[in-house]
Amino acid sequence: MASAFWTFEDGRGFAKRWTLLSHLLKLITDEMESITGAEDFYTYLEKLVFREEQGHIPNGLGGFYNDEGCILLNLDLRSFTPQNQGYFWKAMQRALWRQIVVEQGKNEWIIYWLTQLLDMHKRIKRRENPAELNFYDIIQPPTDERLGPGW
Repeated sequence: MASAFWTFEDGRGFAKRWTLLSHLLKLITDEMESITGAEDFYTYLEKLVFREEQGHIPNGLGGFYNDEGCILLNLDLRSFTPQNQGYFWKAMQRALWRQIVVEQGKNEWIIYWLTQLLDMHKRIKRRENPAELNFYDIIQPPTDERLGPGW
């Protein structure tokens, strides 16, 4: 059952167990760390990554507790600056490349989900109907929320 939700630029969404989205976010932030200009956004997102070795504890609600408090992985990418959204997608592409080339395809399920997310992004760029390849039953209305650095 879905316990974490990501909403993309056109209102379509991706919903899965928080553990999967947390792992994908870890892979994305690991790649973002080396993107020039993304340092502040990396620092922001890194606080949302589950790290058991740092004492983070699952909260049973689709997230975890860390030094920042209760973290739920309900991200609306529209709440990030356009530049930070670009860093997010660039880091995701790098994460996919790493899984295919460096890790030699060992984690097929990670490759599958990263590919699905990037396919959703390509559909957004092509201005396809957000109801296609949407894990939500609805298109999320726009938000005025502004999260992360750079606003």
